[in-house]
Amino acid sequence: MNVKGGILVRDGKRTSCELGVVDSQSAIVSALCMGFTASDETLSDVKFEAYLDAGGDGEYATYSVEKITVHPHYNSTTFANDIAIISYNSGGDVKWQNPIAPVYGYKWDSVAFVRRSLLDMEKPTWDTLQYSDAPYIMRELAS
Repeated sequence: MNVKGGILVRDGKRTSCELGVVDSQSAIVSALCMGFTASDETLSDVKFEAYLDAGGDGEYATYSVEKITVHPHYNSTTFANDIAIISYNSGGDVKWQNPIAPVYGYKWDSVAFVRRSLLDMEKPTWDTLQYSDAPYIMRELAS
């Protein structure tokens, strides 16, 4: 699967929280998006899922989140260290990696900002990809 991105689903409801999909078994997400108020908190009564998208070719996957690792110094008041790693699909046979910035950024020639959202959760349907390259964003911020 050629994954382009993903969305976090909480208790069967879509969120606006995007996933930085690292590989076939893990992704990076905001700890705040998951509802954590402390790094040592557990949300055992909440069902999280990862909805992954292959970028408009009709291929998608959904996985139940099996494990959540929140940054040990996450602070929900200041949002310092607002990051968590989710694990899913641990028994999956298919293995792949996604060249995202935190892992492969040092190899990139340029940077782009991309945003998608989930429109329909029954048969995951995604909105139109919103895209902007880094020089455009920097010009807009400077003006």
